[in-house]
Amino acid sequence: MKKGLSYLVVFCLIFTMIGCSSNKSESADNQAANKGSVNETSGESDEPVTIKFYTYKTKREEEPYVKAVNAFNESHPNIQVEYVDLVQNNDTIEFLNKLDVLMAGGEAVDVFHTGNFEQLIERAARGVVAPLDEFYANEQVDPQEEYVLNPTYDGKTYGVIANSSQWMVVFNKDHLEEAGLPLPEMGWTWDDYREYAKKLTTPEHYGTYFHTWGEYPNIIAYTELPHPQLKEDQTLNFDDPSFKYFFELRRAMEEEDKSVEPYADVLASDYHVLQQFFAGKASMLATATFVVNAGTLLDRFPHDFQMVYAPVPRSSEDAEMGLTNVSGSFLGVGENSKHKEAAYTFARWMTTEGAQYLQDIPGWKKADGSQLLEQFYGDKQDLIDLESLSNTLFDPRVKMNSAGIAVPYGSELKTIVENGFSQYMLNHTTFEEAQQFMISEGEKLIKK
Repeated sequence: MKKGLSYLVVFCLIFTMIGCSSNKSESADNQAANKGSVNETSGESDEPVTIKFYTYKTKREEEPYVKAVNAFNESHPNIQVEYVDLVQNNDTIEFLNKLDVLMAGGEAVDVFHTGNFEQLIERAARGVVAPLDEFYANEQVDPQEEYVLNPTYDGKTYGVIANSSQWMVVFNKDHLEEAGLPLPEMGWTWDDYREYAKKLTTPEHYGTYFHTWGEYPNIIAYTELPHPQLKEDQTLNFDDPSFKYFFELRRAMEEEDKSVEPYADVLASDYHVLQQFFAGKASMLATATFVVNAGTLLDRFPHDFQMVYAPVPRSSEDAEMGLTNVSGSFLGVGENSKHKEAAYTFARWMTTEGAQYLQDIPGWKKADGSQLLEQFYGDKQDLIDLESLSNTLFDPRVKMNSAGIAVPYGSELKTIVENGFSQYMLNHTTFEEAQQFMISEGEKLIKK
């Protein structure tokens, strides 16, 4: 069923969870009365339990996830969480490879972190993630009313969204003003984006930057289509006109306009996705909301300009306004966990009350987004324009077009697009040749 997922994040920050019930002497009647709350006990015993949280976030004193876990442990004496960082570089791929080895060896993983929706669904399809429907039912909570995006597979809900990652465009305010350009408003198009890139380009910097990730060959597929690689019947969508349009746009901007760094140079340089923007080598960048917090990490991304923000462009003036791509990181409960209810309690707390510690845009609908932005970045307004950020994220027209399609091979489809685009740009094939390659490889994958 194709429906637009409404994404107005009208949040109300809650400092006290409803109906906590961790007292060991609480009667069965009182427990029943508190059925609508997030349980704070493991369900297996009244004795305190220890669960492990596996994450790619490096364990450092200043890490928001470390602060959140510490706050949870202080407020939940019956559940203590052990923080386990399997990597020291925040690399989600390396982290998940190590986690998969542990799971394959029978490790009782309680709660684990994934960097995106597909990574969680792939593991749900393997049977190593526990469905949460029973726990939501016990709590009398509808996850659709709680979170902007819920990972479902085969009719069951797996995991909880920890932070909402919404696509938008970030600008170097100095470059924008030097070019005499106004900040774009919702409804601008990718043709407009191309014109902005031309006008922003100078001998010192390009107008924009496109990274090597699978979103960048066709951002429209992620913002306006029900699924970036599949139709609703789960056949390939590479015949959608947006693929030809965006491939050709990318080539024209590189070869004709000279407004973007050559794709071959980007591949050879192995940049971080944000590196060229913060280095002042690109004036604007289409990316997700992680850029906001990254812009405060001056030790990693030194810069002195203010970031201003605009909605992601639409494909044409006939396309629906406000469509964007919403993803995020997720917390999943391991199928082999011996303390699933305690793990669920922790995941729910981290993604609701714990949002105040995570320094990121929450995926919880009931938090107050503008208040959180002020709390997180009020003292960073020389780097972050809160007005344009709030207007971009919380415009009531913002929404996601999703058919609820989730397949365990999603990341492999993304790689096929990356490879097809590489052939198009590096070997100078025609779009039709690149398209046929993607269709052929995609059909082989689906048959497997």
